[in-house]
Amino acid sequence: MSFWPGDAEREVTTFGRLSRGALMARVRSKGNKTTEMRLARLLSQAGLRGWRRHHNIPGRPDFVWHAVKVAVFADGCFWHGHCCGKNISPRTNTEAWINKINRNRARDRKTTRVLRGRGWVVIRLWECQLLRNPTGCVDKIRRALRTRR
Repeated sequence: MSFWPGDAEREVTTFGRLSRGALMARVRSKGNKTTEMRLARLLSQAGLRGWRRHHNIPGRPDFVWHAVKVAVFADGCFWHGHCCGKNISPRTNTEAWINKINRNRARDRKTTRVLRGRGWVVIRLWECQLLRNPTGCVDKIRRALRTRR
């Protein structure tokens, strides 16, 4: 069942004449420089150790402290529908994008609910928070770790 209009394998994009499907397949889901990589660097600089990346628990959090059950998600403002004032709304194929973002948000809520039900502390940090207040983001994680130890 496809949520996108048209044929993703036949439609050609302006990016090297790739099909839309081939282009979207190249989009990385890990290692985003504005979220995950920035947070990894901040955690290391703050001396917070013991985390693992993309641990195999529901939602595959970006950072996990398994022993104390703390999971951190670094969410991109566009992909997860953050209303942060950056006004990053899709201009083309708007309906399909809005549906996708709404599904992402619903999946995020479900993941948070499931993990909390299993005794995890779940922290969701926004891309814009990491840019505007990196110290506050690290402090939030540090407080969660301190209360669980």
